[in-house]
Formats: sequence, structure tokens, C-alpha cells
Amino acid sequence: MNDHIWTPSGTDIIERWRRMGWLPPSENPIYQQKWSSFRELPSRKLNDSERMVFEKMLYSNVIPYPGGFR
Repeated sequence: MNDHIWTPSGTDIIERWRRMGWLPPSENPIYQQKWSSFRELPSRKLNDSERMVFEKMLYSNVIPYPGGFR
């Protein structure tokens, strides 16, 4: 049994890991479902207009502070 997979130097290591059966979490449906449920938690009890404001803030990567930005 030969576990070594030869790849030339300078090759992306992820290619080797994929050949050995590794799946990155960003492509794993179990992790995608888990994190989508966590993202929904804060907005579950908001009305529609508040939910839209929260989602806009969530995807803008900007956290507003009362009275301005810090």
C-alpha cells in the first residue's frame, strides 16, 4: 500500500489533499447547512423591514455603532 501521492514542487497542496478524499468545509453540505442556520438565528424574531436592515448590515461587513463609527 503506497499512501504517497507524488506532485511536483510548487503544486497546490489542496490538490493532493483532494486526491486523498479531503473536502474543504466551504464545499461540504453539512457545514453549509450548519452555518446558514447560525446566520439566521439573530433575525428569526424580526419583522420583515427589520430583517432586511439586519441582512444588509450582515453582508456589508460594517458594524454600525450608536452615534457613529469607532
